[in-house]
Amino acid sequence: MSARGVLLSCLVCLLLSVKPAVAQAPGISGYFTGGVTFLEAAESFDAVAGTSQPMTLGGGAHVSRIWHGVFADLAITRSSLDGERVFVSNGNVFRLGIPWEARMQPIDLAAGWRFRAGAAGPYVGAGVTFMKYTEESDFAQSGDNVDVRKAGPLVLAGFDVPVGPWVRVGVEARYRRVSGVLGDAGVSKAFNEDQLGGASTAVRVSVGR
Repeated sequence: MSARGVLLSCLVCLLLSVKPAVAQAPGISGYFTGGVTFLEAAESFDAVAGTSQPMTLGGGAHVSRIWHGVFADLAITRSSLDGERVFVSNGNVFRLGIPWEARMQPIDLAAGWRFRAGAAGPYVGAGVTFMKYTEESDFAQSGDNVDVRKAGPLVLAGFDVPVGPWVRVGVEARYRRVSGVLGDAGVSKAFNEDQLGGASTAVRVSVGR
């Protein structure tokens, strides 16, 4: 056989040995998340609620393998704080004995990239958070209660591992930055704090493909 024939035969054998690439379908899962948020306006919330680290519960949906490692993520969480109204003078906090409560409900839309690292699935992402924030208290005067919605940037990172055919468990961190809610009046103005967001850490349990 000539050299040309040998080369052609090898090429045919190589082509026959190559398996066609099969595109993976996107994976869709829902998840539950629970953890703690470390609010950036720590002095303000410590003054009225005695803590700036509320527990956070929520859930969401995750679409992976949109294109290679690209994913999209939607999360809705909720946290709350209870305390009492205060008056701040020269850095001193005077409690007024009037019940007060705050509710925070961010809706996060994010996209990012999942890396392959054996069974573990580390990922990073960024997006936008839409924050609903309310404050209510007894005997509130006009303008004392707050009900606002603002948007801000979001970054996240985490990893999870499979614990069953359809279940993954992992940990996650998020950071939200939301301006235009605090700092104009009251306690937050006294402490010169104008950021409502902060960092959060959570355990995440996902069910799906």
